[in-house]
Amino acid sequence: MVSTKAVLFDLDGTLADTVPLISEHIAATITSFGVAVEPISVVPYIGRPLEFALAELSGFGAVDERIGHMVTGYHESWRRAINEQGDELLLPGVHCMLTALREDGWRIAVVTAKTTPEAVHLLERIGIRDVVEVVVGNDQVANGKPAPDSVLLGLRLLDAPLEGAWYVGDAASDMEMAMAAGTRAMGITTGASPREALLAAGAEIVVDSADEVTARLVGPTI
Repeated sequence: MVSTKAVLFDLDGTLADTVPLISEHIAATITSFGVAVEPISVVPYIGRPLEFALAELSGFGAVDERIGHMVTGYHESWRRAINEQGDELLLPGVHCMLTALREDGWRIAVVTAKTTPEAVHLLERIGIRDVVEVVVGNDQVANGKPAPDSVLLGLRLLDAPLEGAWYVGDAASDMEMAMAAGTRAMGITTGASPREALLAAGAEIVVDSADEVTARLVGPTI
């Protein structure tokens, strides 16, 4: 019988140690268009769709044609960085966590604000694509985080029920999305948001590592 236990993960800052890299490249991209932005200013926007972050941080607005050029430039520089750093970006304990969850009968999806091709590329480079069943990117839904669309699509593709499903993420927007979708929400402090912000956004539980996720989900149900 196919398991219906489902856990959906964010990618950046949850499975991959990419928050500093994203902040650096988004800041550099916007600065190259004449608007000085520091990487620290990018962190609150991590987890939101790229176009939204670029429009907000640059002040250009969502319909400005420069946003499209920024997206292209960012993706080019980001892919070069990912190709160079590869599995160095995998957060500690993540591969063991995903393997243990699969062995315990959990269905696994990655639900991210990245486009699906960019997410798949990163998963391949950090060496965990083979243990993830479903990948849902921002390009597959009408409304990105913190709207619930991506989580609900991930559950449909897994053929798993909403009841008992978990969403695990490092950003406040992840918790907001989980709450909007009706899944249980687990925050993790390996990325963009501190414990307090994750709890304020609706996290039922906040953990500090992939090992703690394993301890919470493998074995007796919590």
